[in-house]
Amino acid sequence: MNHRFLLVPAAIVMAAAPVAQADQLQSLEEAQQRLFPSAALTPFELRLSSEQFAQLKAEYQVPALRPLFRGWSVAGGGWLYLDQVYGLNDIVTYLVAIGVDGKSCGIEVLTCADGYCDIYTPEWRTKLAGLAHGRWDPERMVPMVSGATLSSVHVAEGVKKILALHARFRTGY
Repeated sequence: MNHRFLLVPAAIVMAAAPVAQADQLQSLEEAQQRLFPSAALTPFELRLSSEQFAQLKAEYQVPALRPLFRGWSVAGGGWLYLDQVYGLNDIVTYLVAIGVDGKSCGIEVLTCADGYCDIYTPEWRTKLAGLAHGRWDPERMVPMVSGATLSSVHVAEGVKKILALHARFRTGY
């Protein structure tokens, strides 16, 4: 008896899988105000060359989606960076605040998958404050949330990436 197996490429299966609907938790302007209340912001874009982009990913061992980064200089000192990382089956959009000392001083999540947004509590986000660029391990520095490990790891990796980007290519620390 002949048996035929139909092997469906993984890309087709993944394309047919439902993608989680993203919830908008707050607007960009609301997040900016939470991180730097009443501050004047000056937008900038930072485009890395292909060599710089490869260096960022290799040297700091962080994933990056694209070599173009959007941010704002804060009057009186500080910076904001808008970034995205993959969650479990969505893309998490968040804003990272960096103080004049080059350390993270806050994070605000703008969008994430319905059902996973509750992991980004103020207590969890506080764990990302005070971090500096370097070769630290996101899984050891930031508590992972059971049931949302991928999302919490990826956001922590994203903060590490933004700190490295800021230190290496924006300010030259």
